[in-house]
Amino acid sequence: MSGEKIVKETKTVMIVSLIVGFVLLTVGLVSRQFDIALISDNKALLALSLLPLSLAFVSFLKLSKIKKSPQKMRSIIIKESDERLVALNNEADAKTFKILQGVLFLAYFGYTFIFPQEVFESVGWWILIILLLGSMFLQGIFRHLICKSNSNDGMNE
Repeated sequence: MSGEKIVKETKTVMIVSLIVGFVLLTVGLVSRQFDIALISDNKALLALSLLPLSLAFVSFLKLSKIKKSPQKMRSIIIKESDERLVALNNEADAKTFKILQGVLFLAYFGYTFIFPQEVFESVGWWILIILLLGSMFLQGIFRHLICKSNSNDGMNE
């Protein structure tokens, strides 16, 4: 992966994150100022704007670091393109996903047993079941797509 590609990707992430963050922040501030009820509590829009704005800030810091010391850029390129490190990152991501899937499973069961009267009626219950089932189905779908792309890559060589 070239240095220019990393810089371009980082700039794109920063710009998109800034746009999304500022849109959420602006909508949240305007709706609070004029008492427009877009959602039950417009503070949520303000809180949601923090994530993309933070991501934009981190991308800005990364670009600044690359500009200040281009010699360190080589280590960044190696970290992001070395097959062994990419495999380790993928393994860590997979384990994190499994842990989060387990937490969703426990949250779903806990919610169901603690609030049995809300089963099939509460939005929270439906959100947990949709996230849990979605994570299970998407895992199978992605596994199928990855195996399919790997078999197609083998045929092209």
